Amino acid sequence: MNNSKVSEEISTKNWQALQQEVKELRRSVSRLQMDNCDLENSLLTAVEHGDLVESELLDVNKKLKSEIIERKMAQATLQSILEIVYRDKSDLEIMLLTTTEHGDAVEYEQYNRAVETMRQSEEQFRTIAESTSMAMLVSRLADGEITYANTSAGTMLQREGNELVTRSINDLYYIPTEWEDLQQLFLQNQRVRDYEIRLCRDNQEPVWVLASLQLLWLEGEQALLSTFYDITLLKKTEIALRESETKLREQANLLEHRVEERTRDLQIAKEAAESASRSKAAFLANMSHELRTPLNAILGFAQLMLYDQELNEQHQSDLQTICNSGNHLLTMINDILEMSKLEAGSVLLREKECYLYNIVDTARDMLSLKAQEKELSFNVNIHPEVPLYIYTDEGKLRQILINLIGNAIKFTDTGNICVRVYVRSIPNDAQAIIGAYSELPRILCFEVEDTGAGISEAEVSTLFQPFVQTSSGKRSQEGTGLGLSISYNYVKLMGGQMSVTSKVGIGSTFSFHIPVNSLDLFSLDSPIKSPNRVIGIEGNQVYRILIAEDIRLNRQLLTRILSPLGFEVREVSNGQDAIAVWESWSPHLIWMDVRIPIMSGQESASAIREIESIRNISESQKVRIIALTTNPAEVREEDLFLNGFDGFLAKPFTEDKIFTRMAELLNLKYLYSN
Repeated sequence: MNNSKVSEEISTKNWQALQQEVKELRRSVSRLQMDNCDLENSLLTAVEHGDLVESELLDVNKKLKSEIIERKMAQATLQSILEIVYRDKSDLEIMLLTTTEHGDAVEYEQYNRAVETMRQSEEQFRTIAESTSMAMLVSRLADGEITYANTSAGTMLQREGNELVTRSINDLYYIPTEWEDLQQLFLQNQRVRDYEIRLCRDNQEPVWVLASLQLLWLEGEQALLSTFYDITLLKKTEIALRESETKLREQANLLEHRVEERTRDLQIAKEAAESASRSKAAFLANMSHELRTPLNAILGFAQLMLYDQELNEQHQSDLQTICNSGNHLLTMINDILEMSKLEAGSVLLREKECYLYNIVDTARDMLSLKAQEKELSFNVNIHPEVPLYIYTDEGKLRQILINLIGNAIKFTDTGNICVRVYVRSIPNDAQAIIGAYSELPRILCFEVEDTGAGISEAEVSTLFQPFVQTSSGKRSQEGTGLGLSISYNYVKLMGGQMSVTSKVGIGSTFSFHIPVNSLDLFSLDSPIKSPNRVIGIEGNQVYRILIAEDIRLNRQLLTRILSPLGFEVREVSNGQDAIAVWESWSPHLIWMDVRIPIMSGQESASAIREIESIRNISESQKVRIIALTTNPAEVREEDLFLNGFDGFLAKPFTEDKIFTRMAELLNLKYLYSN
């Protein structure tokens, strides 16, 4: 074909129309390229989606294997067609670019081949879309009208493919609100993958699918490509699994029931033991209250009578016997209750800064008179390297020393009692564990040596068990057999160890050590104890004291102790009256029993603090409230402070403890007898 013939053929057509047709062809190729890209992304999404579902379904149901293989083959075929289309599209693009803007013509044969190639490509795309097992729908984004639905979509929804076209995609979702949520998610992200939702079949039955939404540009208009994979079988499998799990749980419950039947006796025994333990705790708590309340009156009034100078020597001796017997009874009550708390694991350490010499001196002063009565030599040796100030539980350390020294004196008839206190360094292996940069605690060691009856080897093994006494202890008919057990458990609680060495007829040495932190740089004022009785208050201020106590004898005892010193005292028997008198009388301090009726001590103290807060009463003008309790174990010190108390005192109390608490809270200074 020569140039003159070509020119002659072209001249028979409108050149402008041909040029416009070429431009339209270029735009068609451009749209085809965009559609190919979108379709490729959608198909890649479908591949990933299919792989995910395949992995899940293979685990739960092997029957889906053939369908997954079929889908993968279809995707592989579609990928091959994509490569062909891209190649044909590239050839067509090159051909069109050779056409010049100045009227270079395209031979009709080449043009027709290009158009045919595009038509075949579209048919191949449609063929592969029809062959895949995954449902595919194309809908306009503007109004949701479906423009294309593949065969799998009709099969899945039990509808004809042409029946789906022109319908709204909104109508295919089983529950409108689910579709609204999916649509909202799509508008936010412009893409959704693997969203679990239900479609509606023609018979109005739901079908569970994993939906993926992709935005497309088709013929210059936004469209929505929706692909669905049927997971109804997977859902049914999940339901079956849940039913199996329910049956398994029922079988497990049945088995557990059988086990419970076989172990019924053990359970009954356990419940009986727990009930006995609760009864024991309730009994001990009630016993503490019932015994300490009258004992408080006995010891308190006996102590007041001892100060009466008109009593003859015999009466004073009798009163002293009453006091000694009462204190001995109080010691046994305390031991029983403390052992109960140790067994229940409710004993806590209350560590604070304390003066070591004061702890040792208190124990020595309490027991030196007993040693003198038996004409025993009683020596205390404290090594110079022992720190003056330590951080530990002062009360428990003092109680340990009192128990050990008291036992040594009780079982020694002739000879001496020696108490030694010294420190030793921590072993190298322990230092390595603690670390070079940590403040190393010191090991504080105590030894209580006596020349008493001694303990046999057979008795040493059970010595620290509760309610166990040695043969010499049984002969003495004193104590409860709890002192050593309590001391042993205290030492363990403080992180130390206790041991004993003894020979019958020669004597015994009880040793224990505890780790303590030295406070050599800490300044502590050691309390100065006056041996004389308080007889008055310095200054002319009159202090108002309110006693809230339901036991008349206890109210009378406090009044007898406080009134002679010039305190103004009023008494009430319940918490409601305590609040009323506080509002009308404005006392400086309230002694309040924890168990008073109508309103408990905690409730009354909390109510007073709330009223003070509402009235904006300054801290210095607030009333001081001290709790009185017969059983310190039934209340925690932290709870008392939270409820508004400024301190507490356990019954039975002595007048020196009463005056000490009041001096701390009211900044009192006393006058003492000569």
